[in-house]
Amino acid sequence: MARPRTDGALEAPKVLDKALRVLESFELDTPVWAEVELRHQLGMPSTTLNRILRSLEQSGYLLRREDGRYQLGIAAVRLGNRASEALDLTAVLNPIVRELSVELNELAMFAVPEFHAGRARYIAGHESSSKLRVTSEVGVSVPLRAGATAKVLLAYQPDELIERVLAMPFERLAAGTIMDVDMIRQQLAEIRRRGWAFSWEETYDGAFAVAAPLLDQDGRYAFASIGVATPISRHSPEFEERIREVTVAAAQSAARALGYGLPSFSAGV
Repeated sequence: MARPRTDGALEAPKVLDKALRVLESFELDTPVWAEVELRHQLGMPSTTLNRILRSLEQSGYLLRREDGRYQLGIAAVRLGNRASEALDLTAVLNPIVRELSVELNELAMFAVPEFHAGRARYIAGHESSSKLRVTSEVGVSVPLRAGATAKVLLAYQPDELIERVLAMPFERLAAGTIMDVDMIRQQLAEIRRRGWAFSWEETYDGAFAVAAPLLDQDGRYAFASIGVATPISRHSPEFEERIREVTVAAAQSAARALGYGLPSFSAGV
């Protein structure tokens, strides 16, 4: 007689998911973790976490330092290098950014964070064909605390990282640049609530922008963003709503193309 299936058959995917969460915790701003810190960060049972850490250490994906804390090991570094060589981000993202720009006939940009500098850098973009348009160049960076495309990145980060960025020196960039840190904190909370960001002349005079985040598998942290910028002379509630809808959809497409699922956001206010 065949033995009945038990929940044990489901344990491997669950453990794999937890192991991936552990590995994804090792980022540029948090490259080293103590086991107790990871347990609090991930909310994972001590015995489960300890077993995962030992397994990842034995396979070379984690390295246990002399002080007992963990960092990425050589196996993880090699895997990351192979992924970087195999994945051409520009080739993946340019069609999505171009399609967004063409559909709206406005500037569309794809940005990634540089937390150590407190900035967001545009790595893909496509401009409007209109004579009156907002322009920007790939490779340009802007402060994480100014503009929709940058602030939507900052909004989906740990509180400690947000405060570190907000404490960095900052200057007014345009007529609408927000200098009040408490007001920025309120905006970041609002961005997290609704799932997209809006800015008005924060980085460029005469322009407004809408942006959406690309979030990790848990839907907690943003690893990139897509934004659209257009002259304020073309603003209307209807056009703003349309930009939101199309931009959120483009962010979802980009996240899927990069192997991440993105929670569904409401494009409405």
